[in-house]
Amino acid sequence: MLEFKIVDAKEKDIEILSSIKLVTMIDDDMDKALSFEEKNKVRKSILRDLKKTFANYKLIYIDKKIGGAYSLTPYENGYMIDILYLFKEYRRQTIGTTIIERLKKDFPILYVWVYKENKEAINFFTNKGFLPVRNGRTTIMKYDSLYDTIKEKLKDVKIGYRDREGNKYLGYKRNFKDIFYFQSPKQVLESKIATCFEQVEVEREIATKLNVDYRTYYMTYPDDEYDISHTFLIYKDHKKYYWVENSWLAYRGLHSYNSKEALLNDVASKFVATIPHGELKKVKLYVYDKPRYGTSYAKFLSTCITGRSVKYK
Repeated sequence: MLEFKIVDAKEKDIEILSSIKLVTMIDDDMDKALSFEEKNKVRKSILRDLKKTFANYKLIYIDKKIGGAYSLTPYENGYMIDILYLFKEYRRQTIGTTIIERLKKDFPILYVWVYKENKEAINFFTNKGFLPVRNGRTTIMKYDSLYDTIKEKLKDVKIGYRDREGNKYLGYKRNFKDIFYFQSPKQVLESKIATCFEQVEVEREIATKLNVDYRTYYMTYPDDEYDISHTFLIYKDHKKYYWVENSWLAYRGLHSYNSKEALLNDVASKFVATIPHGELKKVKLYVYDKPRYGTSYAKFLSTCITGRSVKYK
């Protein structure tokens, strides 16, 4: 990897910053559609803005030359990477990756915008732990240390359970409810096997340490033929609600919603869709608190259904 250093931008750097920002703001489609006069208007607007904001930018120096720049601006409950640009000769040499990793350590919640047609940029940020949360002409992607930590912690944990003697069972056997032993987060990470109930407890522990405003839910379909259930964690940031999912493979990821009601309705709809001829009105939903570890399925169930029942449309 090339050695580089980060330097605060000065007023004398406005001209080169305007050139960089112009390239990042006008994509290929706009470049073909805009006239010279229109492009010049954009450039003048950028120059006016940079005279006020140049101090927000960082220059990337490589071998005593300017190799690129980046900037952060406050956005919702975190910061937006407004620009991260490297000249072509310095790309694919892990410089961008190194900068992103440093920013992730310094700012637990980061956003970045990319044009939706820029598949290369979207793939780059996806590989760095960013997930799309808003789509339009531009895609807003979010890095969240909570989900990234959860994903890393649970990446090797398989779906299944263990009994009190420590025997492990992949998937779910007929006697699951009779022999299930509720593992602590530490035991889950040691055994590498867990139900959704236990994976949520790992998520709860991480969310608590990160001081995140979260809730845990137990969802069930009490039916003589289809007695199934699922647990999940949601959290709220400045404006959005997020469903964190790891054990339900079809929906593994971080899902964003404008309201808690929209989130719960979506999860319930996806849940009932897995049941032949399932009826949404039969789904029961409860908010539950931290259960006791080392107990049976029956005791865990009791913790859940004595929690607060939730109504949804």
